[in-house]
Amino acid sequence: METQDLSSKRSGPKFKRIVGPALITLGVVLVIFALIISTQGSEDIRIEGNPAIEALIPEEDSEVLRQAAVGIDLAPGYDAELTINDIPIPRDQINVLRSEDDPRESAGTGGSFGSTLNRFVFQPLDGRAVPELLGGRNCVVAEYWLLSDPSARKRIKWCFTAL
Repeated sequence: METQDLSSKRSGPKFKRIVGPALITLGVVLVIFALIISTQGSEDIRIEGNPAIEALIPEEDSEVLRQAAVGIDLAPGYDAELTINDIPIPRDQINVLRSEDDPRESAGTGGSFGSTLNRFVFQPLDGRAVPELLGGRNCVVAEYWLLSDPSARKRIKWCFTAL
């Protein structure tokens, strides 16, 4: 008899009004918590903590097509060289994308380079140093430096997958 009383108490309207919404609320809280945790730490500390680097192209551990552009987006006043899968990319094959709005001021060096847009991008094509990315894992090394101090070069390496 006692078990019948417990089951009837559990299935009563009070139980459904309290436990049902509580379970739904708990589920929503867990989903939000999972989303927060999944986005924490996803930013590369080498980029987030580095005022010179604004973005890696493509992002580390991403999947791209074999003809995808590869490069680095730097803060104004920096220059860069790229190496893809241990193949140095000639300077004339790197597209340097800089805005034309007062490049001298944005470089902060008194020179003629620099801007708010400062991307160094290589596009794999036939006849270039890298005609297409390798199927599978590809790694890039970008060597970058301030225009005002070319001797103080730094490097960053990242890898991604080409499909």
